[in-house]
Amino acid sequence: MNRAVSITLWIGTLAGVLLCAAAAAADAMGQPSARGLARLGVLALFATPPLRLAVVTAGFLRAKQRRLALASATVLVVLLATAVRAAL
Repeated sequence: MNRAVSITLWIGTLAGVLLCAAAAAADAMGQPSARGLARLGVLALFATPPLRLAVVTAGFLRAKQRRLALASATVLVVLLATAVRAAL
């Protein structure tokens, strides 16, 4: 499970940073796509922690550790509810 979490974090972080860097480059060249790339980059960075929690929850379920799965799923639900509330 540690490997899956590590890979999830690397992919999310790398995607966000690369998209933000592409947005900076596009903005420097005067491209109108810069704003969209920046939004995607920030979205990738914001989506990484909930995705990590989903991976951890699935790992705990596979390992039949129901209490830990319930705890991580609860944190995931609270995190998502807070994000939705903040967005509205």
